[in-house]
Amino acid sequence: EFDGKTENRLKGIIQKLTEEAGGNVSDKGIVDVTSSSTFSDYYPKNAVDLNIISNYYESINNTYDQWLRYDFKERKIRPTGYSIRTRHDSDYYNPQSWCIEVSNTGNDNDWKIVDSRTNATSLQKGSQLDTFEIGQKLPNNESYRFIRLRQTGQSTYNSNYLVISALEYFGELL
Repeated sequence: EFDGKTENRLKGIIQKLTEEAGGNVSDKGIVDVTSSSTFSDYYPKNAVDLNIISNYYESINNTYDQWLRYDFKERKIRPTGYSIRTRHDSDYYNPQSWCIEVSNTGNDNDWKIVDSRTNATSLQKGSQLDTFEIGQKLPNNESYRFIRLRQTGQSTYNSNYLVISALEYFGELL
């Protein structure tokens, strides 16, 4: 659970799993991190390297609906919030409008929106970090294998590229 302290904005579920695994949760096979598209060496797994500021994920497609998805495999998440950090080296392509979706199958027709933001201004510059509460409170018995951030509007500089340095989730891991 995020406690509101700035120094804990990236200390949630992914950080806990990273510490347990002794490294990148994607490399270690704990969480599959995938995306709609990937530009060069800016892999989706870079978004779970929470302590490496110079790494980031970047989509190769400049098209609507780019996404970054975490698959917790045999585990499930009951999300209550999330943090996003923008890339360190530029103000370009930072997210401004997105939704957070959950699913138990990962199929295209099985995503449920639990939070959405439109024209958010807190992530428009490089190396910015903000934390958001999940807008829709989930019933106590609801938990999900998959969670993704899907871009729903243009990023900074009127683009559809999606670039994220870190994406951390808070809540319960089952």
